[in-house]
Amino acid sequence: MVDLTKVEQRREEAIRRAVLSGDWTKVDNLLNQPYENLCRKDRSYGLCSLDSSSIAKGSLLDTIADDSDALSLVIKKEEIAIINDAIERLLSDRDKKILFGVVFENKSFSHLAKEVRLSDKTVKRHYERIIEILRKELKNL
Repeated sequence: MVDLTKVEQRREEAIRRAVLSGDWTKVDNLLNQPYENLCRKDRSYGLCSLDSSSIAKGSLLDTIADDSDALSLVIKKEEIAIINDAIERLLSDRDKKILFGVVFENKSFSHLAKEVRLSDKTVKRHYERIIEILRKELKNL
């Protein structure tokens, strides 16, 4: 069985009480609470997906350039190889998990914190440090 934190234990108890009383709206709210908390933390950290939009600018995905000529594709491929090499040389396995979790899997710091067994603020600091390390290494790219 999974060990629950005190907050999770209290939420489970509140769900049981709401089920017994037949208050299904409260059950629904309590079941959605962890997800809502993660979304709120993501907003506070300023995370967004590429397909989020604002009224003035439209989708962020629309602003990504299209590299359709062969030379641009070759250059992009070389840049990716250099970036991958820097990631392999400079980052620990945990740092790679954090970087790939945030960048490619769109995981929140809170979600990653559970996976790597650190606090969400520590994961955020690790991510910021990782970005700074890569920025310094790849500055002349």
